[in-house]
Amino acid sequence: MPWRLAQIGQGMMRAVVRRLPRPVADLLRTALPAPATTALGRFRRALLTALRHGGIPPAVRTFRLVDNPARSFAAADSLVLAQLYWFGEQGWEPELLPWWRYFCLRSSAILELGANVGYFVVQGARSAPGVPYTAVEPHPASVSLCRANLGLNAVTSAHLVAGAAVAGPAAATARLLIPRDQLVAPTVAFLDGDSELPAPMAGPVRAAIEVPTVDVRTLLGGVDLLKIDVEGQEHALLAAAEDHLRAHRPTVVIEVLPGTAQLRRLLARLCQEVGYRCYVPQPGRLVRLEPSRLGAVALLDEYGVQDLILCADPGLPLNVAELGLTG
Repeated sequence: MPWRLAQIGQGMMRAVVRRLPRPVADLLRTALPAPATTALGRFRRALLTALRHGGIPPAVRTFRLVDNPARSFAAADSLVLAQLYWFGEQGWEPELLPWWRYFCLRSSAILELGANVGYFVVQGARSAPGVPYTAVEPHPASVSLCRANLGLNAVTSAHLVAGAAVAGPAAATARLLIPRDQLVAPTVAFLDGDSELPAPMAGPVRAAIEVPTVDVRTLLGGVDLLKIDVEGQEHALLAAAEDHLRAHRPTVVIEVLPGTAQLRRLLARLCQEVGYRCYVPQPGRLVRLEPSRLGAVALLDEYGVQDLILCADPGLPLNVAELGLTG
């Protein structure tokens, strides 16, 4: 029933957004700038949140971010792109973004597993245009959008791998499952098998497609920055990369969902045995998280995020003001 009510509400907002002329939508995106702590700011946030549930107006084919016009993206039926359209860089993991730019700029080779529509690929590759960047994404619609977004932003350093990263040699293809509440380009799509994806996120499956696979170990050569967001398979891929982590200690940015016991034990072990420090990205800063808390911490409830950063650099700046970034 809650899923059905949400679907009805989303349908109503889609009907509203479908009728919005592009100039009106652009005005709504940029009007009423105000701090989030003020009444006007809260009203603006609520209005844009409601509109976001309706997606992107059909008249829009591509758009620039309202708070960073140097970045452009293709319009499509995607939660990530809808968030970016209405909110700009503040719409998708803004706490992580400055740190991602910082790490990319200081890396010699980047690997992102679970690139989705390519938002972090664009942001990272544009921040460090000369750094080799490998992005892996299994869902065909997301691959197509990622490729389009790389082109819109003149990204030439990124190599896009259309397939699912797996933990070792496997069959040529794997089954990718898509829950019924996902859009055309899903934010949640997971491999059939040893997944730690929480049951509410997996939901009833709408579709299953066969996708190519790639052994993650073949992608790790020279990598000193690793981002993993693969909907419940993080523990398996990180375990497969453990020899590389112990030998080279790359910085790791990883999604940590509730109930991911295997992943949390592995992260704690890496901190205790390899010299990693664990951080939670927060607005304008990083917060140190002790390994002893990894097993039980409810990241979304306590910090409002689901990503952690593992870094072995003892001199890592902990405040955005210290990063020396220009945008």
